[in-house]
Amino acid sequence: MILITGATGRVGGSAARYLLSSGHPVRALLREAGAAGELRALGMAVAEGDLGQPASITAALAGVDGALLVTPNGEQQLQLEQNFIEAAAAAGVRRVVKISSLEASAEATAPIPRMHYRAECLLQAEIGDWTVLRPNFYMQNLLMYAHPIAAHGVFALPFGSARVAPIDTRDVGEIAARVLSADGHAQHTYALTGPALLDFHEIARQMSDVLGREVRYIDQPPAEFRAFLAGIVPSAWQVDAVCALFAQIADHALERVSDDAHQLLGRPPRTLAEFVRDHAAAFAG
Repeated sequence: MILITGATGRVGGSAARYLLSSGHPVRALLREAGAAGELRALGMAVAEGDLGQPASITAALAGVDGALLVTPNGEQQLQLEQNFIEAAAAAGVRRVVKISSLEASAEATAPIPRMHYRAECLLQAEIGDWTVLRPNFYMQNLLMYAHPIAAHGVFALPFGSARVAPIDTRDVGEIAARVLSADGHAQHTYALTGPALLDFHEIARQMSDVLGREVRYIDQPPAEFRAFLAGIVPSAWQVDAVCALFAQIADHALERVSDDAHQLLGRPPRTLAEFVRDHAAAFAG
């Protein structure tokens, strides 16, 4: 049995679909047992619980051999991941795969990658068969700007001329599932990137080519982005953390291409053009 946290999210959901289609039994740890109806229809079992409640994690881990740890970024993220790792170790879970961040390192200064790195260290200390997956910029982040792209042909981010190697969350989820269901990945950290480094003007040009209309990237001043974010995110901690993370990206923290995703998938990872074609309806409004 494989347990997945975050099965209602993009990466966790992709991993669950791949595992279920491959015949692996999957259980999701969900706050509401009635969630994830589509995956339940595919045969996924559900354990109701919360990463903030260690007793519920222990109950969900009964009979589990492998687990995927993927959590949303937040102020309590490190504590929640620590709760899960400690419960998994106590339950004798053999294999745990953690979704981390390409910016995670001992030198990380932004809160989110710093928490990811500390959770990686906890995982390595508690679980013998651990694997860390560090993705680059998710292509699906662009869907947050689907409305201005559809309505006005523009999207604004404070990244300047920085480049990223965007990767599709569907590929990250499939990689997590493959690593969970096969030997040979113990004590490995993989950098997951798309096939090419692109600045955001190039991303806009590729979107324009696929959609058949002009899409422009606006280099947004950091102060303007912060004001925008503060207007829609109630947590001051979250605003500060995201702004610090985006400042790292603007400072070229994600300018890296790795062949790990290609090797783990057994095929090239999806390109940005493929992603845009698959989500053309969203960008058309």
